[in-house]
Amino acid sequence: MTTRNEEAIYSENDLFLAAWNRGDAKAAASFFTEDGVRVGAMGDIEHGRQEIETAYDNLMHKAMPGAKAKIEKGTIRMLSDELAVWQGGLDIEKPDRSPSMKGYVIQVMKKVRGRWLILEAHPKLFPPPPPTKQ
Repeated sequence: MTTRNEEAIYSENDLFLAAWNRGDAKAAASFFTEDGVRVGAMGDIEHGRQEIETAYDNLMHKAMPGAKAKIEKGTIRMLSDELAVWQGGLDIEKPDRSPSMKGYVIQVMKKVRGRWLILEAHPKLFPPPPPTKQ
């Protein structure tokens, strides 16, 4: 049975994903706490919403323009009434139709003024599979 807190976390994740998929870096960063931390898949580390917004802007408009992400519903582990860990699979489809990038995300979520925001995010990409022998 899903609790209200879990439903709220899933909803925030869906809204974050929608912002990411429309290329809205400012909106995507707004899902983080003011002092949020993001440790990106390529090893970059951002502290605070402004740095996170800049990183998302670079990711969405320079590194992977037009890419669309999907996340699994994932799982939630409630640590307290105001802290939780969400984790789930990640799939990023590039507009050139090359193989999608697979990965995994772990997020520490914090309840702030009734909203579940990302306190810390760790998206990781898996290495591509080795080429098949022909």
